[in-house]
Amino acid sequence: MSETVMLIRKEDGFIINTVRHALEKSSYKVLETGFDPDEIKNAKDSAGVMLLYVTGDVESDAEALVYIRDLCLEGNRQLIVIGNSNEFEALNKFISPEIIAYNIERPINMEKLCENVAEMFEERTMQAMKKCVLIVDDDAVYLRAVRNCLKDEYRVGMATSGMQAITWLAQNSADMILLDYEMPVMSGPKVLDMLRSEESTKNIPVIFLTGKSDKLSILRAISLKPDGYILKSEGLGEVIRTLKDFFADPAFQDESDE
Repeated sequence: MSETVMLIRKEDGFIINTVRHALEKSSYKVLETGFDPDEIKNAKDSAGVMLLYVTGDVESDAEALVYIRDLCLEGNRQLIVIGNSNEFEALNKFISPEIIAYNIERPINMEKLCENVAEMFEERTMQAMKKCVLIVDDDAVYLRAVRNCLKDEYRVGMATSGMQAITWLAQNSADMILLDYEMPVMSGPKVLDMLRSEESTKNIPVIFLTGKSDKLSILRAISLKPDGYILKSEGLGEVIRTLKDFFADPAFQDESDE
């Protein structure tokens, strides 16, 4: 069965035909959709790599772009984007750079495009063998910083709210959840309670991330019996060390084998 690329474009034309032909010549199946969220939704499970062709007024496609962003976050996906420098800059208002694996400028080097697609499929295969860590934090800057320090060692999912984390977990599995203790609307403790009430998520280890280092706050966090807690003030090195120690623990290995 051939590997499938979802090509999201506004309309057909010479360049799109050339892209399609180049991908098919490299033995990829091409599944094309327009900038319609429903159309993308119906096709999303059939494609391993998403190729987004942007042109013109990017902001006019805001609804579709926001949907694509959420789809990537929830499905732990990345995009290849074709456009120009102005379009890339405009696109970043809706889709953060971490979600974009490659920006390919027009005129398109078709050989390079096919190489990038091949690298994406290879990366998906390699990622599938890694431990998966879901980071849940409403601070987008901190969220990206943690992801960047973990992405080489782990498969990383991201959520900016408790509800987004629940949605992510409905479609993905995680070996660990790093959960912000202090979040608006749905706090870390509330998310933990929800996770433990569901059969599919109750056994996923959860480590709290907290910015509060006073004794009372720490005792409150510990009283909820998470699998650990990390003070944000201790830096990203502490996040790396904690995860490494946790996954190396024989107790975790025994639970994973069950």
